[in-house]
Amino acid sequence: MKKLKDYIEKEELNIEKVIIDYSGFLYKNIKNHSYNLKIEDIEEVIADTFFVLWKNYKKMDLDDKISNYLIGVSKNILFNKLRKNKTKYNSVNLEDYQNIFSTKEEVESLYEEQDKVKFIENIVNDTDKESKEIFILFYYEQRKIKEIAKILGVSESKVKTRLHRIRKKIKKELEKGGYRYE
Repeated sequence: MKKLKDYIEKEELNIEKVIIDYSGFLYKNIKNHSYNLKIEDIEEVIADTFFVLWKNYKKMDLDDKISNYLIGVSKNILFNKLRKNKTKYNSVNLEDYQNIFSTKEEVESLYEEQDKVKFIENIVNDTDKESKEIFILFYYEQRKIKEIAKILGVSESKVKTRLHRIRKKIKKELEKGGYRYE
């Protein structure tokens, strides 16, 4: 996994190289989290993500993994875009779409899931750096335990132990917060 310092040339960020290396990665990740967002909107989120990186890279630690930063920024931009789109479409004639609406229970369930995801993200953000990296690699980047161990230079058993501990912590905190754990 590449770090920010791998893209610094002559004390400047080589943004073109970052774009080449991470455009596909971001596209796939955004597509997985955005349901039916138009391609133009996905491309806009990607462009905005790279712009934020370019503006803020001097504030970052050179040893930060660039993929983690890009994922975090793109998610924030994506959720803001989805939130804006939701309010933008409030004036649509609802009768045109009556056949695709979910039941009230399905909508409430969706909101509960979104709240639960934010709750879990807060729990993960409160863990140590290595556990957070393992969690992100396993759940967000869908890497295998063997691959994570190789990337981080740790044993597979350490990766498994960290995943077990963070899942246990998430379960405990979810139950304490009144959420169902599945």
